[in-house]
Amino acid sequence: MITHALVFTDLDGTLLDHHSYSFAPAKPALALLSERKIPVILNSSKTIAEIEAIAGDLSLDTAIIAENGSLIRQPNQAEPVILGKDYAFICQKLDQLREDHGYLFAGFHDWTHEEISDITGLPIESAARAAQRQASEPMIWKDTKEALDRFTAQLNETGLTLKRGGRFWHVMGDTDKVKAMQYLIDEYRHTHQIKPTIIALGDGPNDQEMISAADIGIVVFNPDGIPLAISEQSAKANDRRIIRTKEPGPIGWNTAIMMLLKE
Repeated sequence: MITHALVFTDLDGTLLDHHSYSFAPAKPALALLSERKIPVILNSSKTIAEIEAIAGDLSLDTAIIAENGSLIRQPNQAEPVILGKDYAFICQKLDQLREDHGYLFAGFHDWTHEEISDITGLPIESAARAAQRQASEPMIWKDTKEALDRFTAQLNETGLTLKRGGRFWHVMGDTDKVKAMQYLIDEYRHTHQIKPTIIALGDGPNDQEMISAADIGIVVFNPDGIPLAISEQSAKANDRRIIRTKEPGPIGWNTAIMMLLKE
């Protein structure tokens, strides 16, 4: 039976339905995790404001990882730990590159709350929370693949990175979901003097490294996404396990977690 464990999960398309943003099908697994006192840590590209609202709906009081590993907010902590770059710095570099090279892209800092709502399908209140960014910028690339390669290299020269998410490209500092996950794992081991089993769930390319780094990585089926190139054989050779769900979103999330907890 899995006891000392940490569950790290992506949100959109994983714990939340990609279209309705509902987590209702995952309630049985969430309840069982709570009963066994296994922390669920939300690890998403969303902002702290967005994740805190979702964590409230989920009745979670655990740490959260926001903006693709750029920020960690602990319960009752006034200020987050910043692992990435400041948002003002990111936007300044993006505007400079666009002006100097004529790149075709647009990001959250270019859009009103109403435009973010239209693009994401979020209600206007949620779109406003999505705009409260502190360390990363989601953007839509409208230029060529060759221009994207040049743009990525130029970002790297300024200490920024470009990551592909489920819907957007994300510009951020040199951090990721794995580094933030490891930060909390190290903290847990120091506090509890025990090595927990790490379970990680995701559905998009920006979840691939997090899933690969976990003891049990769960690839949640994404019918509209890019298949994740994770080798089950390689994972097995490193005493890790990869599970692929047949069902998408919170339905697949619930099935996989319930299966693990009943083993």
